Amino acid sequence: MGSTLLPITMESRSTPTLSSATAMPNPMNNDQLFAGCRYQEQPGAPHKTALAYASSQINGARLIECPFFPHGWALDTRRKERAFFFEKHGTGAGVFDLQQQRFVRTIPPFDQRQFYGHGVLAGAGELLLSTESDPQGQGFIGMRDTNTLRYLGDFPSFGARPHDCHLVDNGRVLAVTNGGAKAGESPAPCISYIDVETHQLLDRHDMPGSAFNTGHMVPVSGSTALIASAPRLGLGVDHEGAVSWCHRSEATLRGMPYPQDRLPRLLGEALSIALLPHERLAVVTHPTPGVLTFWRLDDQSLWHSMPVDNVRGVALAGDGHSLWLSHGAQGSLSILRMDGREPSVQPVLRQAPMAGSHLLNYPVALATALASPA
Repeated sequence: MGSTLLPITMESRSTPTLSSATAMPNPMNNDQLFAGCRYQEQPGAPHKTALAYASSQINGARLIECPFFPHGWALDTRRKERAFFFEKHGTGAGVFDLQQQRFVRTIPPFDQRQFYGHGVLAGAGELLLSTESDPQGQGFIGMRDTNTLRYLGDFPSFGARPHDCHLVDNGRVLAVTNGGAKAGESPAPCISYIDVETHQLLDRHDMPGSAFNTGHMVPVSGSTALIASAPRLGLGVDHEGAVSWCHRSEATLRGMPYPQDRLPRLLGEALSIALLPHERLAVVTHPTPGVLTFWRLDDQSLWHSMPVDNVRGVALAGDGHSLWLSHGAQGSLSILRMDGREPSVQPVLRQAPMAGSHLLNYPVALATALASPA
């Protein structure tokens, strides 16, 4: 394991096998896409886990085998080929070489901790921070030396079951989503803003009510962030998710109403978020109903929605105006264009294995990380 690169296809709706992916006319240019994957070498075989990779250079998709199901990542801005991926709610994490498309090594969890899916590099890239929890769900931010991966200690996430995290305020503050305890129990889901140097809580913003967790977030500025939520722990996909805004001047998150005359019931989680900065829009995926929602950044209102089957991952394309989407039962890739009055979706790679929660466009994400103080 580690350096095996496998071409794949999906030959049925339920069982992926190893062969070649079905490519459509390819507008990928220099984009390189990565996403978590579970697959079988043949029908009835045990499921394996991998990081799936697609680019115009290979005209399809391949698998980088690894011992866990990758969810979120942190990019090394000093050794640009390195990326750290984390399992969601599990003991798996590891280092990948994205330029060589190979798995390098695992990152062991501390004590009885579990990784909770995301991480970020701080301290001029010298410190790897990751969301973690103990067996009771208490949240921590683990600290590791970026070069050696030696565990350096931790500080509280100031909530339960922390998941996503981002640096704001020129790298001085860590914003964390804490998913919270089960519905009806404490602590509540919240967003915590933590001083990276002192590890002190600066401010905390609770999710009102007991229906939603706080899952993924995208900072729009140092004082505003968009939040995507699943139903609260213990509630199933027959409950709705949510899209909310966090304003650091307000004590609680501000939920966005779903206009019933414009949207179906958005059951299950609101999952991935991407910004279209030139269009001043945020785009959120809703896999269970198969819907994309578009939110205006300027007045934080719903602009548009459109159906896309089981849409999960979303990432900004290299042109800065389009979005990559992973969707469908087999993780197909499509590109969403914003060149008309309404968005349009063009299939690019059918039956690819990009079925993880998120989609990484490596060149774009790396350029963004290099431009952002850590």
